[in-house]
Amino acid sequence: MTQPTANADQPPDYAENPTIIQGSLPPDTLRLAGRSIHSATFRDADAPGLYELNHQIDFLRETDRLVQFTRIHYSVKNRSRDAASVPEIVPHPRHIFDLERPQAIMQETFPYYIKPVSRSGLGSIGLKFSKIGKSVCKAWRVGRKASDKSVFEARELLFDVRPNNEVLDWIDGQEVRIAVEYSQDSMYSLNILAPMDRAMRDALVAAW
Repeated sequence: MTQPTANADQPPDYAENPTIIQGSLPPDTLRLAGRSIHSATFRDADAPGLYELNHQIDFLRETDRLVQFTRIHYSVKNRSRDAASVPEIVPHPRHIFDLERPQAIMQETFPYYIKPVSRSGLGSIGLKFSKIGKSVCKAWRVGRKASDKSVFEARELLFDVRPNNEVLDWIDGQEVRIAVEYSQDSMYSLNILAPMDRAMRDALVAAW
């Protein structure tokens, strides 16, 4: 695939190392706890989070129209040259998306947007919720209309969320079930079934 060239109208690179984006991530189960999203691999409630929001979703007010979505990388730092010392886990948060809800008077094509802070392979995403037919929500890759650059239009279906008994199935644009959403004892979880690259995983979690 031909990579886009950088220009002044685009945000900076998504990551300094392209392999961070392209490397395939294995299936995982994620859990939302307050403002943090953790991997269920770590059973400790205080385990490091993989993603973080700057607002708790359950307590958003009508006037709250933007939530920052951050991915967190970790590195291991040795505190001293003493081999017996306990290494320090250092978090490196990276603000990757703004989750936006435009005002109704703006008559946007989509009521919700996921907009990248830096240049990613997926770009901006628009979300619509509906109880008509099989879907309860659809997430589309969007772009500016040629006739009106102030308006977004749907380009490609990324995720289609469909009820399945007590859970929600997340279906990709090729009609493949890639994740299952469920809740138990007020704990919201997303069971990711398929390996995917970093850009797609970030978009899936942000849309969830």
